[in-house]
Amino acid sequence: MEEHLNLQMRDRHGTPVTVGDVVRVLEIAPEVLALLADDERPHHEAMLGKEYEIDDLPEPGKISVSIWWEEGEGRTAHGGLYLLSHEFEFVRKGGS
Repeated sequence: MEEHLNLQMRDRHGTPVTVGDVVRVLEIAPEVLALLADDERPHHEAMLGKEYEIDDLPEPGKISVSIWWEEGEGRTAHGGLYLLSHEFEFVRKGGS
């Protein structure tokens, strides 16, 4: 049984969310951005205000969302964020 099924997560407004739901990134902690490599930081900063599907509920109180971007010459890179409840809001149920 997948562990995320046992976790209850809510967004900043108290709306329940789960894996597959779409959320909007509202905040990214400055200390998280400070840890990123210089070439990754702009991609993560660009996540603010955009919508992403929840990939995982990695631990109580956090969701995980992911991004991919082109590096050129057919290369791609990826990253993501763990977000706390106050850093995102629910947009729509997955598959909607």
